[in-house]
Amino acid sequence: MRWSRVSKEAPLLPKFDYHLDESDPDVVVLRRQDGAFVAAFSARGVTRECIVEAAREDYAALLRENVGSGAFASEESRSA
Repeated sequence: MRWSRVSKEAPLLPKFDYHLDESDPDVVVLRRQDGAFVAAFSARGVTRECIVEAAREDYAALLRENVGSGAFASEESRSA
């Protein structure tokens, strides 16, 4: 098995889990693991592709907000 090395300068990116809230029969809500709202879809017209795209856009926005601010520390600074 090959292991890839993480650059000392590369930030460790957090993993976010997403889930669907289908408690309303007419609306499907995409939420983050902490319950935060991400997107809402009509239960009749929702597609897997729409849900995946919404999750990708949300994750990218989280990275833009937090990587620049240093919220996600590199492995080197975490072990220091």
